[in-house]
Amino acid sequence: MINATHLEKQFRKKPVLTDITFELPGSGIHALLGRNGVGKSTLLAMIAGQLKPSGGELTVFGERSYDNAGVMDRVCFTGVDTAYPSSWSLADIVAAAGKRYPHWSQDIADTLMRDFALDEHASTVYAKCSRGQRAMIGIVVGLASGAELTLLDEPYVGLDVHNTSVFYRHLLELAESQRCFIMATHHIEDAAKILDSALVLGRQGSVDKHLLAEDADGYVIATGDFDVPAGAIAYRRHASAARAILPAATAAELGLRGQAADLGDVLEAILEVQA
Repeated sequence: MINATHLEKQFRKKPVLTDITFELPGSGIHALLGRNGVGKSTLLAMIAGQLKPSGGELTVFGERSYDNAGVMDRVCFTGVDTAYPSSWSLADIVAAAGKRYPHWSQDIADTLMRDFALDEHASTVYAKCSRGQRAMIGIVVGLASGAELTLLDEPYVGLDVHNTSVFYRHLLELAESQRCFIMATHHIEDAAKILDSALVLGRQGSVDKHLLAEDADGYVIATGDFDVPAGAIAYRRHASAARAILPAATAAELGLRGQAADLGDVLEAILEVQA
């Protein structure tokens, strides 16, 4: 579905993304991870066809995405910072989205509005919405759009535990319909449990890692008294005790005891190294 080869983006000759190369399939839930300012939103905007690449190649559904109406009709890009008109009410936003997306589901929109308790605030104008309400209306539009590819930029910023759970529940249900979802975030504690893959952007605006969920099966969290082992993606030492995340095969060769790591452990370790 998405193919990027040596993709680049500059603003006023300042590099934001450099040498981005990756492929993503046509379904599932994927994360775009990285610290603030590494270009996650910029990459999503290019995938959505809203920004023109400065170099390299980017195709979505086999076509260049920039300003391509055929691609853009199949993609929904939304998030907490979506620039809806400030005078529009939440009901206006839902109505406009229903006209914009060919496969819009009003049933899904109504269910999400109710589950988020936004139906009680449908007349609230966007300018007066809290950050959490803006995040939730973005989720409503994204999930109800029916788009084959849905891009969610920091979808749960400002959400409490209950509403985050509502989001994940509906996201998992819709992912079973063979839609593709990409979430840009720097919070992975909960997201890692539902991901099919994660693309990690480094501080230099390039891809540090592209991990499938099953890739984490090959790592362990080892503890003991040892120096930095080969292949470790994270290492910490306090007095005589060390902790590392490393390939299980390496741990076995070194005689280190460890417990199986999950995708969240591995991704957190990678992001720690970036900090």
